Amino acid sequence: MANSAQKYSQALFSIVSENGQLEKVRTDFDEVVKSVRKTPGFITFMNNPRISREDRRQAVAKAFGNASEPLRNMLLILSDRNRFNEIEAVHSHFIQNYNAHYNQENVVIESVYPLSDEEIESIGKVFIKKTGLSKLLIENRVNESLIGGIRVFIGTKVYDGSVNAQLSDLKNRFRERTNS
Repeated sequence: MANSAQKYSQALFSIVSENGQLEKVRTDFDEVVKSVRKTPGFITFMNNPRISREDRRQAVAKAFGNASEPLRNMLLILSDRNRFNEIEAVHSHFIQNYNAHYNQENVVIESVYPLSDEEIESIGKVFIKKTGLSKLLIENRVNESLIGGIRVFIGTKVYDGSVNAQLSDLKNRFRERTNS
């Protein structure tokens, strides 16, 4: 399933980047996914084999008529091929392509307390140097279970500087010494 989502995403990305519509489609696609999430019955409706192809197409046109044309066309294709349930996977691949295009990445910094803008900027600078990315789109999430320190998620990588991780590491080293 992810493979077809990747193909749809890549096709959409290629078309809109060639046509200079990347920003508009990114914004529209984010809104489409938010709308779909807010209406859980929509996917069920779109995947119902008893709903005619034309009724599904009308639902897409009605719900997403203001979306940019290339995105609307891709939504219609997903509808026609009974793959509308892949919308979030297509969006996720699109965002990956978008971020790669701009050499940027979404980052989550977990901390025990909300970080100040200065702290976030300082951590961002460290990870820009570490990753070689041009830009980090940082979100700070409070996670009181960390006890202290921070944990940073960049793409599939995790940088764990939390007190929990340090205690766990210490415990593992202690076990290794006592088992030797």
